[in-house]
Amino acid sequence: MGNIKTVGIKDLKNNLSAHLRDVRRGAKILVSDRNAVVAELHEPTTAYSVPEALDPVVEEWIRDGIVIPPAGEKAPLPASPVKLADGTARRLLDQSRDESRA
Repeated sequence: MGNIKTVGIKDLKNNLSAHLRDVRRGAKILVSDRNAVVAELHEPTTAYSVPEALDPVVEEWIRDGIVIPPAGEKAPLPASPVKLADGTARRLLDQSRDESRA
C-alpha cells in the first residue's frame, strides 16, 4: 500500500481495526483533530520485544509515573539470621487470631 491518509479522531475510533490493517500493509495514517494533525500511525521502525505481561493496573501506574519499574534484575536476599522451628509463624498467627476473637 505505502500511502498516507488522514483520518479524524472519531473515524479512527470507529474504524480502528480497519486502520490498523492498513498500517500493517504499509500505510501511514495521520490523525487529525479539528484539521490539525495530532498523531501519526505507522509500522514500528524497530523490532520490539514483548515484555512479560504486567497487571493492567501496574501498567497504568507506570504510564502515570506513580510506579517506576526496576532498572535491573533483583539480587538474591541473604539468608535470614533468625532460626526458629518449622511452624512457629503459623502457631503465633493462630494464637494471635484466637486472642482477637475473645
